[in-house]
Amino acid sequence: MDFSSAYRPQQARNGHLRARAMKNLFMAVSLGLCTTANAQDINTLEQDLAHEVGAVDLRSGITRAQAGTIAEHYCRRYIGGCGTVAPATDRHSDWAVVPLTDPAGVADKNAILVGKHTGRISWGKGPTLNLPDLVGSKESAPRPINRSGANVERSYGRKVKVQFSVLPNGTVANARFKQSSSDPKCDQRGRRIVEAWRFPARERPIELITALSCAR
Repeated sequence: MDFSSAYRPQQARNGHLRARAMKNLFMAVSLGLCTTANAQDINTLEQDLAHEVGAVDLRSGITRAQAGTIAEHYCRRYIGGCGTVAPATDRHSDWAVVPLTDPAGVADKNAILVGKHTGRISWGKGPTLNLPDLVGSKESAPRPINRSGANVERSYGRKVKVQFSVLPNGTVANARFKQSSSDPKCDQRGRRIVEAWRFPARERPIELITALSCAR
């Protein structure tokens, strides 16, 4: 009897099973990575600001780039019709950042002042804020009770950031883009997903920001 001939089919079958197992393992790992990469983040405005500003050293002083990010946060939250902000200019102990309002980008007569070594943020008749208090806020962002549809349309390695309000009854209002994905279909799909979320009822409204990946 030719034992080598009998062994060859079994050897081929074992090789096929090993290859199938490796393929299944690869698919499982790949799906896990995709799920992690495409999971949306929901943050408070303060958490988002802390992430964008990065480490702040008041002894060395807030940098020009940090001042611009801080002023944009202030503009979007407290100045009606805020579009964007002009580059920060040096004004002795402060950075001065002019808010640009309306679609035409009209320069406001008052600049947002960001104290280089104090972290004090002020503008015209708006509230005066303290940067360490903002970035050190411990308030956590609530999570939607119907959290689904985290992935948006086709993926180009881009994300859309949507800012929105959660009302006391848990519904979403005033969803608008903080950062576009540069894909209009992705942006609109992302906003529709956010508008469909429902949150637990709460005592007061809260402003949140989410980043949504465009999924294949």
